[in-house]
Amino acid sequence: MKYRKEKLERLARVAHLYYEENKTQGEIADMLRVSRPLVSRMLNEARSIGIVEIRVRSLTSTPEILTEHLCQTYGLHSSIVVPDEESDDVTHYAMAQRLLTYIYEQNPAVVGVGWGTVIGLAAKRLESIQVPPLSIQTICPLLGNSNVLSRQYHPDEHVRMFAEACGAQPVFLHAPAYTSSEADANIFRETAQYQAVLSQWKKLDLAVVEIHDDSIVQRTGYCGQANAVGYAAGYGMDTAGKMVSLPYTIMRIPLDMLKRCRRIIGICTADTRIQALQSVLRAGLITDVLAPESVARQLVSKTQ
Repeated sequence: MKYRKEKLERLARVAHLYYEENKTQGEIADMLRVSRPLVSRMLNEARSIGIVEIRVRSLTSTPEILTEHLCQTYGLHSSIVVPDEESDDVTHYAMAQRLLTYIYEQNPAVVGVGWGTVIGLAAKRLESIQVPPLSIQTICPLLGNSNVLSRQYHPDEHVRMFAEACGAQPVFLHAPAYTSSEADANIFRETAQYQAVLSQWKKLDLAVVEIHDDSIVQRTGYCGQANAVGYAAGYGMDTAGKMVSLPYTIMRIPLDMLKRCRRIIGICTADTRIQALQSVLRAGLITDVLAPESVARQLVSKTQ
């Protein structure tokens, strides 16, 4: 069927009034001096010939919808979804850049950092860019250093790089992440370094942690706990989000101090297991999440 230009314009106007200006069919009928049933037929006709397209988007259709759904489902302040790039390495680099933007937006005075891939990339990125003026006064680690050589598992090194780039005061822990006994841990807790970091933990504005599964414990030299499926800031959580007692002593920020922190951003990499992310979210340990789009889609699909 061929339509005259005048009729197409009339159908388009009715559709615009109804769908974009939120006018009721009765209001449109009064404006055009026609009957309400005629307005209804015109709207149906506009849909049938393609002037109007109605789509029902899934919860995973766009990064914006993913973000909104994650915030509503888990009570987050923000959910940052980064589009997937051609490789995981490139995606992680983009996440590191977005993490730096997030830190800048939060305007914190005292920042604590953990270990992990994206945190390490963000620290490295700071070496090659001109950092805008920040409010950060002090940067400290959230847990001790691993005994593996990879820099990404040494929070003290992240602290050094962040502090140098931001002009902030670094406070180092100078302690191993894992100790052989509680007695050894208590010796470290009596040191001046630990006490200095402890004083910063009490004033923490922003904590930056990565979310891992039990492979993180194995990669850093220890075995995991059978019931723990997710780890963040040195704490293990089961599938229900309950804290799990770990079979070793770890030097880390006390849980009550971490929970008092104004904002805690949890970062998951492209290979983060969904169970690990779910456990940390259910624990309510983080206030914000930074994730690749593919991981966010998987997470949402598990909640539908």
